[in-house]
Amino acid sequence: MVQARSRTTRDRVLEAATDLVIEAGHQNVSMKDLVERSGVSNGSIFHHFGSKDGVVEAIFVRERKDYLGHVGASILAHDGDPCDAMGEGAKAAIDHQARDPQRHFRLISQFSHSEWLSRNSGLWAELAVEIEKPVMVWAMPHLAEGRLPMLPPATIQSLMLGPAELVCHQWRAGRIGGKLEDQGPIVRDFVSGGLKTLRDLQATAN
Repeated sequence: MVQARSRTTRDRVLEAATDLVIEAGHQNVSMKDLVERSGVSNGSIFHHFGSKDGVVEAIFVRERKDYLGHVGASILAHDGDPCDAMGEGAKAAIDHQARDPQRHFRLISQFSHSEWLSRNSGLWAELAVEIEKPVMVWAMPHLAEGRLPMLPPATIQSLMLGPAELVCHQWRAGRIGGKLEDQGPIVRDFVSGGLKTLRDLQATAN
């Protein structure tokens, strides 16, 4: 009973905090806002999360796992050329953003370019290893056999997710028309084609 009540309280705080961050951005949410929106006392929030930053951290971890987990699952589900699999990951990134562009902007994109992430780089480094491990295990034999271009993992991830993030940014700014999800196949082909070109260039050089 106590554990269930504790979980309910924690969920109420996270739900309220998520709504506030989506509305105003994580840097503009105060503890006062959180207490008023959630109906949970200041002391109880500190008991469960340690600080307001602890609430923000919980949201960050949850959203990164959801986003990158979705991308990773799409990569692993592809049966074929691993460069095409990375392209499917890029398309999955677009599809994830298209579900709720404002949510992605506030809970993923704004964190990626924030002082908060700079202060919590260690947390992100550890979390990235955890989330990306299944894809890294999958990728290692492809890298060893030259089926993927030999690049640092963070570079490959940047080449895969970067175009999706930038296309979404331009779409939100009104510079790209239509539905955001319509850009998915374009970004997929761009990423897979680029990785194949790099792979072929490396093979020729060797």
